Amino acid sequence: MLYIRRPAKLLNLVLAACVLCFSHAAPYAFSQTRTTASTRAASRGFTRYVNTFVGTDNDGNTFPGATVPFGMVQWSPDTTPAGWYKYPDAKIRGFSLTHFSGAGCPAYADFPFMPAVGAPKNSPGANWGDYAAAFSHDKEKAAPGYYSIELDSGVRVELSATKRTGFGVFTFPQTDEARLLVNAGGSATGDSDSSVRVVGDRELTGSATSGRFCDSNTTYTIYFAAQFDRPFASFATWEADKLNSNVREARGKQSGAVLTFDAARERVVKVKVGVSFVSAENARLNIRSENGGWDFDAVRRSADAAWDDWLGRVSVEGGSDEQRRVFYTALYHALLHPNVFSDVNGQYTGFDRAVHDARPRTQYANFSDWDTYRTVVQLHALLAPRETSDMMQSLVADAEQSGYLPKWAMANDVTAVMGGDSPAALVATAHAFGARSFDARSALRFMLKAATQPGTGLHGYAERARLAEYLARGYVPVTSFQWDNGMTGATSASLEYVSDDFCVAQLAAALGDAKTHADFMRRAQNWQTIFDPETGFIRPRRANGVFLEGFDPDTLAPRSEVPWDKSAQASFEEGNTWQYTWMIPHNYRGLINAVGGDAEVTRRLDKFFTKLVGWGQPYFNIGNEPSFVSPYAYAWAGAPWRTQAAVRRIMNEIYKPTPQGLPGNDDLGATSAWYVWGALGLYPAIPGVGGFVVTSPLFPAATIRLGDGRRLRIVTENASAQGATANDIYIRGLKLDGAAYTRAWLPLSSLRPSTTTTLAFTLSERPVTEWGARASDAPPSFTEGQAPAVCFIRGEDSVNVRPGGEASVALGVRTLDARPLKVSWRAQTPDGIRLLPASGVADIGADGRPDIALRVAADARLRPGVYVVPVKLSATPNGATRGVELPDTVLEVRVGAN
Repeated sequence: MLYIRRPAKLLNLVLAACVLCFSHAAPYAFSQTRTTASTRAASRGFTRYVNTFVGTDNDGNTFPGATVPFGMVQWSPDTTPAGWYKYPDAKIRGFSLTHFSGAGCPAYADFPFMPAVGAPKNSPGANWGDYAAAFSHDKEKAAPGYYSIELDSGVRVELSATKRTGFGVFTFPQTDEARLLVNAGGSATGDSDSSVRVVGDRELTGSATSGRFCDSNTTYTIYFAAQFDRPFASFATWEADKLNSNVREARGKQSGAVLTFDAARERVVKVKVGVSFVSAENARLNIRSENGGWDFDAVRRSADAAWDDWLGRVSVEGGSDEQRRVFYTALYHALLHPNVFSDVNGQYTGFDRAVHDARPRTQYANFSDWDTYRTVVQLHALLAPRETSDMMQSLVADAEQSGYLPKWAMANDVTAVMGGDSPAALVATAHAFGARSFDARSALRFMLKAATQPGTGLHGYAERARLAEYLARGYVPVTSFQWDNGMTGATSASLEYVSDDFCVAQLAAALGDAKTHADFMRRAQNWQTIFDPETGFIRPRRANGVFLEGFDPDTLAPRSEVPWDKSAQASFEEGNTWQYTWMIPHNYRGLINAVGGDAEVTRRLDKFFTKLVGWGQPYFNIGNEPSFVSPYAYAWAGAPWRTQAAVRRIMNEIYKPTPQGLPGNDDLGATSAWYVWGALGLYPAIPGVGGFVVTSPLFPAATIRLGDGRRLRIVTENASAQGATANDIYIRGLKLDGAAYTRAWLPLSSLRPSTTTTLAFTLSERPVTEWGARASDAPPSFTEGQAPAVCFIRGEDSVNVRPGGEASVALGVRTLDARPLKVSWRAQTPDGIRLLPASGVADIGADGRPDIALRVAADARLRPGVYVVPVKLSATPNGATRGVELPDTVLEVRVGAN
């Protein structure tokens, strides 16, 4: 996904070829450390394949520290002031308790703890970087639920976690000046307020108020309680640049505490830290309930067992060691978010800033919906329908407290980053994949509010920021101030709204609301309003209906006199028309027909996949979510074998079990989840629809243990024990529970209830062009509400005419469903302009290619200027009794001086 994250990401992706050559001079740290009691407790199951350092370089923005699935605490080292862990860095600045995995902007990193030896040099509040400690990866180890490092200062740090608490063991060199610095004002984006309070001789509590994720107005307040296994010898607190010995409380934007221990004889200091978004007392309660003893190894074993259970829900067999490491690391990253947000007593602070009780369910937070509706929520809903239902109910509760489903929710606030209305897609898709134990009718009610009633919620944000324009035109127009800074793309927002409308329609159908389904299926075809039939690409349109001039899909350089026109890049958020044109998976058949048919689409896709990381280029970009579905478009165009080749190529070339092993931001697991699906040979291509495009699996066998008791067994009958080679990628045959299966689409309903469903593949080293290639074998296209044709002005949408003169104009027609039809047109001409004939009817054959010849004339006394002629269109397919409105086209008449 994301936002301002992209400049750094772009730089790294340009250098992708170089960074993938990362030196192997030193083995990766996840396999390095001396043997201790806690390392002997490490799992021998699925967790041993996870390398938590994957994505910590190349702007993957993951973290290597200790957490449990969907946990509230992520206790992890930070090497930058923005709370990131960057693998090439040489110093650690602290071990903070909260993190996003793979986000594109800094976030959280609350309450960094930092061990130090010796007297403080100055107040850490104003000089936190002075206390950073050098380290080497040779003395670093990480695994699911565990992290350890021996700093160059001689301090050894070990961390583990429960859902709502962290457990730290700090082993100091022999000294009477062993210190722990706790920075309450050290959050990644700064703090508007923070506090600490020393309680007795072995407890510290505090709070931090931070936010402003991606420069949004987001705020949250988080509390902690830290309890130590032995008394501190002395303490001090700081407020900014003032360090005050024996003062128990401090408050301000920069506050914290220095706790001193005598490690002359007992070198180990243990600390348990609870967090809460309600109160410090609730943080204490979380410790008492989840982490009552002082047995670090027991906590680590429990975390490991939790991860082993979750990872084991997708059990793969065979394959190479590297393939298993990439796979389970990707699955691990997909299970980090959303996060538990309610405390053990059910309390949480809501969007209304009041304290609520979520019981008997769990409240969750942190939904990067723009990213995760494409790959992650389907995985969650299948593996854990109960937890996923709680996640969706959490969004409903947020809406009840704030008035709208939150877009990209962080903690108990809305960030509204990214375009579209992605919570609608997230909820509808979760429902389609089996998460049903939530108030779906209330969710639909809030979806309809956001889709039909322009308005704003918290911070003045709107769930659909440009809804009024979309409702008026069927698209969001590009404006002169919005050629695009990559953040607020009008045209990409139009496509997101189209996908969101489709998802609303699907949830409405599932709930028996036929009228809403029909209304929103018509809206789901609004991609036709921004499709340019002449170029065969999605193209920005102005408010007057004229397509953006100077448009050339193959270049991103300006080609017109309009300074904000960047051609294919204009008006697309973090992408271009090559990448966004394929983001219409719910009606690929309509799109394919509009582009020019299967052969033309296949040709374009082949060109598109010339490169796999195409930031700022007219190529595929696995580094960003709008491109995720593109390799699967081949399956609709009668060439599923090309999908099989493209997916395997992406997996083999881009994903590695190294710190640089992700193509960029992991976006709370979205990029990793793409790999998980690719390795399984299934992809949930259509948001809001329960089903998969079928492609070739990576492993000889895999068993998916669904949360409702069913199992899906995927086997490759001719695979070796080592798994598929680079060439074993083409499907020669497939059996579903023993019966031949030729479709490139597997509906979720095909999985048998309360038993095991088996998919048995036979693969080939050479392309098999027959399997899945028939039109009847293609995945579904939802054409309800689709106009049967689209019309356009041949050439540019404008024509030059002198006063008193005429010019020829060609009205092109392209049919979408291969039926002959009659096209009617009626021009709405301004005074002084005539379209000849102004109205008429033309017979169009099934190929939809002939032009309708027209003339435009300007009165002799007409003043020079630009005049717009809307042309209303309708079509009547042969045999039909009623016509169907087509998207309008617009002719721009430029009248010049004699």
